[in-house]
Amino acid sequence: MNCNQLHYFYASLAPWLALSLLLLGRNPHPSRLRSIASPLIAAGILLIPLEHFPLVRWIALLESNPSITLTLLLAIALIARVGGPRLFRSQDWRAAWLVGSMASLVLYPAALGLSPFDSYNLGWGPLLAIATAAITVVLLVIGNRFAYVLVLVLLGMIFHPMESTNDWDCLIDACYGIFSLIATILIVISYKISTGHSGNARRKALP
Repeated sequence: MNCNQLHYFYASLAPWLALSLLLLGRNPHPSRLRSIASPLIAAGILLIPLEHFPLVRWIALLESNPSITLTLLLAIALIARVGGPRLFRSQDWRAAWLVGSMASLVLYPAALGLSPFDSYNLGWGPLLAIATAAITVVLLVIGNRFAYVLVLVLLGMIFHPMESTNDWDCLIDACYGIFSLIATILIVISYKISTGHSGNARRKALP
C-alpha cells in the first residue's frame, strides 16, 4: 500500500464509522442482524460510484483530513453500539469534549479572522505535540481513558497517516470541534441545573 492509498483508506474510515452509527439508529440495543448489516450497508453506500468516483471520495472534499481523535471516538462509539465492550465511561467522554473545546478555542478564532495570531503554525513545530503529551500525562495520572486516544494521536503526529503533516490535523477537525463545543455547553448547563437544584434542596432543609 503506497502513501496515496494509505491516505485514501484513512480518510474513508471516519465517514464509514459515522454512517454506520447513523444506520444503527437510536435504539441502544440494536439487533444482531442490524449490528452486522449497518456497517456493511454503510460501506456499500460509500462505494457507490458518482461521476467515476465513489461517494466517499466526494465526501472527502468536505473534510480530507478527519482527525485521529474523531476517527477513534467514532470507532469507540460504534464498538459499544454493536454490542462490544464500552471502552469509554461518562468521564472519558467529558474529557474528550473538554479537550476538543480547548483545542477549538485555540485553533479556530484565527481561521475565522478573530485573532491576529495564526495558531495553525503551532502544528508545524513541537509545541503542540508537547502540550498534547502534557495533557495525556495528566489524564493518565487521574485514570481517564481518553488519554489512550491521545497516545495514538501523538503517534499520528510522528507517522502522519493522513495527507496533512500538520499536527493540528491529527488532533482536531471541524466536526470534532463543533461536537465538542456543543457537548461542553450542554455539560455546563446540566451542571448548573443540578447544582441549582441541590442548592435549593439544602436551603429548604434549613430550619
